[in-house]
Amino acid sequence: MEEGKTRAQDRRPAKTKKAIRLALFELLDTKDLNKITITELTKTADISRKTFYIHYNKLDDVLLEAENELITAFVDGTEKLNFSNNQKFFFDLFYNLDKHFSDDLEYYKKLARSSYAKTFSDRLGDTLFNKLFLLLKPILDYRGEQLEYACIVIASSVFNVFMQWLRSDSPLEIVHISDFISTILFNGLKNHLIEAPLSM
Repeated sequence: MEEGKTRAQDRRPAKTKKAIRLALFELLDTKDLNKITITELTKTADISRKTFYIHYNKLDDVLLEAENELITAFVDGTEKLNFSNNQKFFFDLFYNLDKHFSDDLEYYKKLARSSYAKTFSDRLGDTLFNKLFLLLKPILDYRGEQLEYACIVIASSVFNVFMQWLRSDSPLEIVHISDFISTILFNGLKNHLIEAPLSM
């Protein structure tokens, strides 16, 4: 009984932070950040000002934390990818992101639909590009600028399709979109892949 109570208490700060973020995203849909007050935010989130200041010093801190969390999710989503010169690599690249986001899908959908999403897309894109560059360098027969451009194409495809899926109410499951996008990416690059043992 005591252990269950402790777990519930441990989840409370995360639940409060999520309520604060969602309230801020909601307010950002109708006004600029510099026009939003702490009082307005706490009222929307149904918390006290004291509770807000336990977690954050200012509104910008809320957005920065949300941005860093999303970037970490993108990086973690590609962390266990295996090098491979087959289509499965590109499928896993896309599908692994969904597995990381699935527990909090509605929260991320709200974030993706908010006006704030536009402000961190460049940083997210850069993060995904850097990760892809390291993953694809050993398996793509490109050098220098060609490798960079290939990574830009793949990173922007994965990021934009995934964000569009989050924003939409598509009846398609992410596994079907992953299969479709991986087919396009693989067929466009297969003649330039370095021969390597297929990963299991």
